[in-house]
Amino acid sequence: MSGKFWSSLLLTLVLGSALTVIYVKHQSRVLFAELRNIQKQQDQQVIEWGRLQLQNTTLATHSNVESRARRDLKMRLPESVELVRLQ
Repeated sequence: MSGKFWSSLLLTLVLGSALTVIYVKHQSRVLFAELRNIQKQQDQQVIEWGRLQLQNTTLATHSNVESRARRDLKMRLPESVELVRLQ
């Protein structure tokens, strides 16, 4: 009786351990796939950030600002400069 009990207990523990290993391995694969997807998204965000920085640099150049001010806002250089003193 005692040998049978220990054998069945050992078999149950071995099966439980095997099922735990299978579950943990599956979870590891799921989490690794999720990690890869997040890394891909991060890479895309870094590329987008670089593109936006380049676009910002291009739009902030003096010649671009001046041409847009003339074209869109109808701004122009003053014809003459007048100084007004306030008392």
